[in-house]
Amino acid sequence: MSEFMDVTVSVPKDRLPEFYVMFGQWMAGPPEAAAGQLEAATPAEAWSSSDEDLATKVWNKFSPRATAVFSTLIDAPNKKISADELASMHDVPNGRYGVAGVLAWPSRHCLAVGRKVCWRWETAGESAVYWMDDTLATLFKQARG
Repeated sequence: MSEFMDVTVSVPKDRLPEFYVMFGQWMAGPPEAAAGQLEAATPAEAWSSSDEDLATKVWNKFSPRATAVFSTLIDAPNKKISADELASMHDVPNGRYGVAGVLAWPSRHCLAVGRKVCWRWETAGESAVYWMDDTLATLFKQARG
């Protein structure tokens, strides 16, 4: 069993959601593979409307909390929803920071099939907003069934 220690790092506010996704991916992999994964990473492609099979494969790996968050985004295409609002709607622990954590595994699942993340995001003040454009919402609505 690994020994843990607390580490404090400064992260730019506008990059915090991205940091949590990256950190979650790093924590999920075995330590000996971390360096190799970073070196072997290939550029991911954008999702297209013909990626139904890949979208279904990715959707089926989402946790119950991730499916709830993504269902909100799917059902409101192009609507930017704050991380705080998503956290409140879906009882995500640690608020906006927890939402970034919920997105860590979906990010990894997307990258595993050679695609970029299946949502859009940008910073909005001290938080972030998330949304799915029409193409992503339609694609993942079909995957959701």
